Amino acid sequence: MINTNTTISATITNNSTAKRRLDLNGAWKLDKTRGSPSMKYYLETMGVTPLAIEANEKGDADQDTIHIITLTSTDYNIKKISRVNDLTLSMILGQEQKLLQEDLDNNDKQQQKKQQSRVKSCLATSSSLRDVLIVSNMPTINGDAYVTDRKTMEEQPGERIGSSDATIVLYKQELTVRNEWTGKEHTTIRYFVPHVVLVEDEEEKQKEVEDADEEDD
Repeated sequence: MINTNTTISATITNNSTAKRRLDLNGAWKLDKTRGSPSMKYYLETMGVTPLAIEANEKGDADQDTIHIITLTSTDYNIKKISRVNDLTLSMILGQEQKLLQEDLDNNDKQQQKKQQSRVKSCLATSSSLRDVLIVSNMPTINGDAYVTDRKTMEEQPGERIGSSDATIVLYKQELTVRNEWTGKEHTTIRYFVPHVVLVEDEEEKQKEVEDADEEDD
């Protein structure tokens, strides 16, 4: 299920001062200093055009990438927010779902129309609230791609505070894509840190304005 009616205003919080995360639930911000934050090689393996990749890279550089995750024993929900992305994916664990495949190359209208007429299949599984695995088969320009997206909690050493060694809680994303047509495969590893966001639903906000106007009348 895709929902783009929600706007997000975010306030960055220091990892050490944020409420300690015990699982994947909550908002996370891409840490551009760890792992391989760029999606360039992932997109190249998918067969995305250089122009679209350049636009994606510029968007990622200009604005933070935010993931808001809700994970239970039965459901997985993620809202992805970036300069070039604003969508919500909701899945029932253990049940394969069919989703419309979005085309990143908005400049190729003919190719966009062709790809949007196809669907990708997704299956999400989880062994605890600290991990989730999403396996997808999706169409590309040249054929199909097989993608695994593994999200896990991880702790890494942080700055020493007084006599204690600090640890940093991270969400690790291991994203592997294999292009079935070209045979190429690539793994991108990204890390996200805890983040605080303020979510405002535009429809609810508009309703409050309309109610206020009625009271004034």
